[in-house]
Amino acid sequence: MRAVFVALALSVAACSEPAAPPSAPSAPAASEAPDPATASADVLAASAPLVSATIGLPVSLSPTTVNIQDDWAWVVAQPQTPEGGAIDWSATTFAEDAELGVLDGGGTTYVLLKRENGAWRVLDHVVGPTDVAWINWPTQYGAPAELMGLPAN
Repeated sequence: MRAVFVALALSVAACSEPAAPPSAPSAPAASEAPDPATASADVLAASAPLVSATIGLPVSLSPTTVNIQDDWAWVVAQPQTPEGGAIDWSATTFAEDAELGVLDGGGTTYVLLKRENGAWRVLDHVVGPTDVAWINWPTQYGAPAELMGLPAN
């Protein structure tokens, strides 16, 4: 009986597909580009604290432009209260500028960021400039001029 059982087991084994050799661990998939909405939110979250410190009040940013190219980001945004209301500029570090009418665009803010080690870092920003205050940022920081809507040099 034992011989029949062994013969049967060998017959089944002979007719079965050979076991697949152990496979090497699969290589990690190529990293996908981050979701644009998530990337924009991350850029705005990195920008708001420094803009808040500059203005002298907690603010959130309502963006009109968020351009992201490789590890660079460019933001044009209107600062607002954390609840989404208008800022009382008389209670900020820009009170005199607002009173004199030289707070351009009601405080329109421009921010240049660079992604370093997976995190966005503000390289420079300006609140309510009356000129193109960022015109030299491509040269100064090595950022792509087209990211900021400037002609390439």
